[in-house]
Formats: sequence, C-alpha cells, structure tokens
Amino acid sequence: MQISRNGQGISRSSPFDRWRRGRPVDTPPADPSEPGAPAARIPPAPRWAPNLTVMTSDEIERHLTGLFGRRGYTVWPVPSRGEVASVLLICRGQQGVVVQVRRWNAALGPEVIRAIVAAVDYHTGTLGRLGCSQVGGMVVSTSTFNDEARALATASGVLLWDRPELEAQIQADLARPGGADPRGGRA
Repeated sequence: MQISRNGQGISRSSPFDRWRRGRPVDTPPADPSEPGAPAARIPPAPRWAPNLTVMTSDEIERHLTGLFGRRGYTVWPVPSRGEVASVLLICRGQQGVVVQVRRWNAALGPEVIRAIVAAVDYHTGTLGRLGCSQVGGMVVSTSTFNDEARALATASGVLLWDRPELEAQIQADLARPGGADPRGGRA
C-alpha cells in the first residue's frame, strides 16, 4: 500500500503503477518481485482447510491469491469499488484470467456471468500489457450456480468454481507433495 502524494489517504498498488513511473507500456518487468511491481505476495497455505462459511470476502481473496500463486500464477488483486465481488487478475505465461470472487449464499444466476464477461473486456488491455495474449474469465463462489448461469458460462467460455469445486481445489492444494508450503515444508 502507498500513501497518496497529498497524504490524505492510502491506496493499493495497481497493475498500472509501473507504467505511471515511466516504464514503456508494452514491457512488463522481467521479475514480478522488482520494486514497483504490483503482484501480490503469495501467502503460505493454511495447515488445514479453511471454513468457507465464516470467511470474509477479503480472507477468501487472500486464500485464492495463495492458491493461484502456488500454482505458478502471478496474482494482482484489483481494488474493489463498492462491488459485490472482488477481482483478481492472474497471469501465467501467455494465459491471463480475470477471476471474480463471489461470497454468496443463494444460487447465482446469469447476471454474474454477464458481469464477468464485462470484467474480462474491461481488464483485457491490462492483462495484455502484462504479457498475456490469451484472456479468459472465471467466477469462484461460496455458493452454487443455477442452470441458466451454467448454460451462459458454457456459451461464453467462462470457468465456474462453485462451493464443492472450490473445496476440492483447496483440498488438492493442501494435498500437494511437500505439504502446504511450496518450499517443501509446512507453513
């Protein structure tokens, strides 16, 4: 996080920060850990599966940042602006994905799919500047999706992780060889 120039507030880094500092638009940094790079720090995996029922949206976002990071993706959280969903931009090689995280209890409908398609259109340029030429969308939810949403997602090429899939992905992450820590030990 950075304090704004006028000292009035705190803002999170964004994928645009490095270009504001004079870097050419078409050259992302060679190393995501270089100063000014907005990629999120990958938190260690928990020792046991988290309880999705009591987790806040921010906790789920942090957990997904770790999950995708341990799978080789570079992750950029996008600051929320009063939206119901948080957004993560993830990139690995040429593949970029706009991930919306929805913490919800009822089955989600087609409006969620329309929202992620719009978000993909909005963030495609950013992911392109970060080196991703193949961009897609994904919705991760603590709930389920109704049939209409699933049909629209299939037609739109949007990947869906409902609660059972999210729990399965978390279990797979915890069961990786070497435990939860990518360096070979437990966090």
